[in-house]
Amino acid sequence: MTSEYFQRVRWIHGSANDPVVLWAHVVGGWEARKVDEFADGSLTWADEDHESDSTGLGLIPVPLPAQIAEDPQFVVALVEQSEFEAVWHSARVGSSVRWFRPE
Repeated sequence: MTSEYFQRVRWIHGSANDPVVLWAHVVGGWEARKVDEFADGSLTWADEDHESDSTGLGLIPVPLPAQIAEDPQFVVALVEQSEFEAVWHSARVGSSVRWFRPE
């Protein structure tokens, strides 16, 4: 695993108040940027200079993708930087687009 990567974690749960997709730019084991995507398509974001009421960077290192995937409520995928950047841009400009569509 490289020290910098981009991941998408689908979170399978029944809560309407929690995000359904967790996007992250991970550097050296820590979240550098993240976007939370909700079922209605809304996006919240965080980086070292910004947090929302519901989204902030983690206070502990991010587990490796394989470790996250051990929990059946999570479906993990490494994504290309361009895919993350598109979601990041949409979150920053306040767009409400459903980026992840389960197959």
